[in-house]
Amino acid sequence: MKNYLILIRPYGMLFLGFAPVFAAIANGEFNYFNLTLLLVIGLLAHIFTFVQNDYYDIEIDSKSKFVSNRPLVKGNITQKKAFAVFFSSFLISIIISIVFLFSLYSFVVLLISFLLMTLYNKYSKKHFGMEYILGMGVFTYGIFGALAVSNVISSLAIIVSFFGFMQWLFSVGVSANLKDVEYDSKFGIKTTPMILGVKATKDKLIIPLSFKIYAVGIKIFHIISASLPFYLGYTSIFVYNFPIPLFFFLIISFILIYLTIKILTTPIKKREKMLISAGLQEGLALLLLPISLLSILMEKFGGIQTSLFILLFIFWPLFWFRVLYGKKMIPLE
Repeated sequence: MKNYLILIRPYGMLFLGFAPVFAAIANGEFNYFNLTLLLVIGLLAHIFTFVQNDYYDIEIDSKSKFVSNRPLVKGNITQKKAFAVFFSSFLISIIISIVFLFSLYSFVVLLISFLLMTLYNKYSKKHFGMEYILGMGVFTYGIFGALAVSNVISSLAIIVSFFGFMQWLFSVGVSANLKDVEYDSKFGIKTTPMILGVKATKDKLIIPLSFKIYAVGIKIFHIISASLPFYLGYTSIFVYNFPIPLFFFLIISFILIYLTIKILTTPIKKREKMLISAGLQEGLALLLLPISLLSILMEKFGGIQTSLFILLFIFWPLFWFRVLYGKKMIPLE
């Protein structure tokens, strides 16, 4: 069971899980049953994406000391069983969509989402810039959630979906690819950092100014995309007449910029610290969206439910990190 949990990475399930949910809320859906169905599809999308990624990358992963202990590489789970896991996730998602949430537009977009994820998983080690395909896959999961509500997509739903695009563009295109430059260069894999001149030596990464501007620019644009609901008046910076959403949004934003700089300045010999910064950055960034939608969530679902919801986003990954990885808390891969 633990091997399957490591394979599906439950600690990261909430982001893809809630991508269609947030977009549906932004498009006017507040029915608990429908939102729960969208959450299930989102969680299955997460399982599909990550298990399929390991399935396609098994040969490359076996050559890296950082990921050679993954269940597929070690043989604790066979490729046939991994295929069954991600294919059944796809199949169940399709069935739920057809039976409970069917509209032609949403169904087609859901299929496109799975296709984009598959293209990323299959070709991410062969072509640079594939994180943009992955980001579009996340974006279309959001659009699917909006279309499950109505064939008319609100501007807020598009903004919410675009936030998902930016989240994964940074997490994979910057954080994940940067930590793997040393081994990717040995295997002849060309990622965005390498194309922009990042090189690995024995004890440090050589990161040119071009990539630093690129990385910080993506993070700033990521934060700006999350602030658009405030700026455009879709949501309020006030809750109970206090600027609670604005306060937490600004605090998290400053921390995210700091962590981005930490990721870019950590020596390769301290890869563990880079991973910790990247993990904190990803977890905190996940909070930006519910905080920017806080006034809507409070109005439609109430203060207690919304507070529990925010706490779920904080403690869910911490719980699973502790269960799966003990005191080190994060997978050092």
